[in-house]
Amino acid sequence: MPRHLRHWVWIASAVTLVGTAAAQEARSPVTDAAASRMQINAASLVPTLRGRWLYADHRLVVGRVQDVRVSTDGHTLIAVVARRRWLGGGEIGVPVPHLRQVDNGLTVDGTRQTIRAMPAL
Repeated sequence: MPRHLRHWVWIASAVTLVGTAAAQEARSPVTDAAASRMQINAASLVPTLRGRWLYADHRLVVGRVQDVRVSTDGHTLIAVVARRRWLGGGEIGVPVPHLRQVDNGLTVDGTRQTIRAMPAL
């Protein structure tokens, strides 16, 4: 390939890479503030929820809450629960709005089959 053609190919590829980087999601102060607010909410719930037992229907012991995180879409807080081994083990994510406080524990609607079907994190 002639030298001047290699030069133009290199310039074209550099412009393409720069254009791709510029096309990434634009951040705004509003979205940054919303994301930081969700992180603050998650952090404030950790001391309240961590270590609490989670029960399903008919006092079925699901496991203990380990952490609270923001969901991947950034709109929901997720309680990370260490699921009991006989329910499939691993950690599952339960949306915080689905949790209810009963006595000193937390409950969520679900049967043994629905808890087992929840994907592990």
